[in-house]
Amino acid sequence: MRFRKDHSDEIQSILAEGVEFQGELAFSHGLRVDGVVRGKVRSDACLFIGPTGKVEADVSIKRAMINGEFRGALHAAERVEIHKDGKVYGEIFTPCLIIEAGATFDGKCRMSEEKAAAALPQRSAPVPDTAGGARATPPSSPGAADR
Repeated sequence: MRFRKDHSDEIQSILAEGVEFQGELAFSHGLRVDGVVRGKVRSDACLFIGPTGKVEADVSIKRAMINGEFRGALHAAERVEIHKDGKVYGEIFTPCLIIEAGATFDGKCRMSEEKAAAALPQRSAPVPDTAGGARATPPSSPGAADR
C-alpha cells in the first residue's frame, strides 16, 4: 500500500515583489506573496507571506506562515505561524497559533469554534447567589432577581 503525500503545502505560485493584486484570489497549491494582495483569498492550501509581502484581505485557508504584513480576518483550518519579522493586525481564527519572539500581533484570536464553545459557561449549571443558595441561571439583567 502506498501513502500519498499531501502536496497542497508545496509553494507552486509566487506573487513577486512589485506585483499588486486586488480582487478574489483562489489557489490549489501553496502560494508565496512577496507583493501586495487586497480583497478575498480562499484556498485549501498554504499561504506564505514573505518579508516584503503585504496582504489586506479576508482570508480562508488551510495554513498561514507570515514573515511580512497581514491586515484583516484570517481563518486557518490547521495553523497560523507569525514569524519574528511578521506583523498581523486583525482577527485570527485557528486551532493552532504560533508567534515567534519579535513578531507583532495586534488583534484578537479565537482558537476554533468548538474549543471556544466548550469554554463558555453552561447556562443550566448552578450559579451561587449572594445569599449562599444556588439558582439555575444567572439573571438576564441587573435587578432581575429582585422581581
